[in-house]
Amino acid sequence: MKKALVTLILAIILAFQISPAFCKDLDIDAAAYILMDAKTGSVLYEYNPDARLRPASTTKIATALVALKKGNLSQVMTASKEAVSDIGVGGMNIGIIPGEQLTLDNLLHALLIASANETANIIAENLFSGKEEFMKEMNKMAAEAGARNSTFTNPCGIDEYEKDAEHYSTARDLALIAKECLTFPTFREIIGRKKLDMLSPTNKHNKWNVLSNTNKMLGQSYNYGPDTGDDRNQFTVTGLKTGSTVRAGANFIASAVNKDGLELISVILGVNNKPGRTVFDFTETLLRAGYENYSNQLIIDRNEIIKKVVVQDAADDGQLDLVTNGKVEAILPNDKNLWKIDEKVTIKENLKAPVTKGTVLGNIAYTLDGVNIGKVDIVSSRTIDQSMNAKIKAYVNKFTSSPWFKFGSITLAVVICFFILRKILRKISRRRIYKIKERHKW
Repeated sequence: MKKALVTLILAIILAFQISPAFCKDLDIDAAAYILMDAKTGSVLYEYNPDARLRPASTTKIATALVALKKGNLSQVMTASKEAVSDIGVGGMNIGIIPGEQLTLDNLLHALLIASANETANIIAENLFSGKEEFMKEMNKMAAEAGARNSTFTNPCGIDEYEKDAEHYSTARDLALIAKECLTFPTFREIIGRKKLDMLSPTNKHNKWNVLSNTNKMLGQSYNYGPDTGDDRNQFTVTGLKTGSTVRAGANFIASAVNKDGLELISVILGVNNKPGRTVFDFTETLLRAGYENYSNQLIIDRNEIIKKVVVQDAADDGQLDLVTNGKVEAILPNDKNLWKIDEKVTIKENLKAPVTKGTVLGNIAYTLDGVNIGKVDIVSSRTIDQSMNAKIKAYVNKFTSSPWFKFGSITLAVVICFFILRKILRKISRRRIYKIKERHKW
């Protein structure tokens, strides 16, 4: 009985872990995964998204983020002996030689396409005063992107040394870092390349071998939904980054887009690759589930009436419709019964004429699981003029509150006080004269 109860509780917990919005059992054998809308950051599916795991070479997208924000692509960087050698046992590399000089642009291509460990070290040592300063900035930028549970101790993702025992990230954090990286056109251009065949000659290399992208899904299209006989129900993988070590297992961050322009980011961590059940197979499963069950949905359309109000001091009855000045769309389940959107309406109170058509009088903000997914202004649907009495009152108020009126009032008050004082003084003076004359009579 106890065993059955424990099993039931574990099943319930697992069901809630799979997805915050659309619960469906996905056949993904991984330590953690997440599927995120690249535009808003809304989560479509998740399992153990905040578990701290070894990120391996997916770390390099955080390295690239620092380089893109702080570096100059034309900057020439020099490889140190330590940068070239500190790549781990059997670590990915392209054979850069100590003292070799490459531009940041070339290093970024080798970093993200060939996953070369030494390029991460070279970038770190040259972009700041040293690798330690670079790592401080890298962790800071990751946190600013929303990665709250990550700790990066090196720029390439090696995890076999004691000094890197605290090198961890999460599926959610990596998705958020990837989302930030995708705002850079240079990043998109690099991760979209299947081949690395553009490295420039250096002081140590006259030419470089052509290297393939470690992303085996790059550029491939996959079907989802009903077969329409065309490519309407297809998504294409556009990037992103692989990573694998003995401790981490196989990791993969992928970006994909369908014909409607819906871009998703998937992160799968801790896969023990087996035939037919690799990290790439599971990525296809996760992305297909997203595109099958989610789409761009209209939450609210433009010119929808939000509220009817009465405007004070109006020339007519003052009846006014407050309408939306735009529309809000978001990636949501196709089944509207699964929508869990929070709506916050803010409207200005005690409206008084005049009100011009299109005046912003409030807004509606929409959130999904704490993530902002859209906001639209609320505006007046027509112009409402003031009544004549209100206009007169407003004119009087305006006139009496003007600086000239205040100055004139003060001046007039001073003049009046002067004449009153003058009259009082004259009266006092006459009384004195009268009293003096009366004394002389005696």
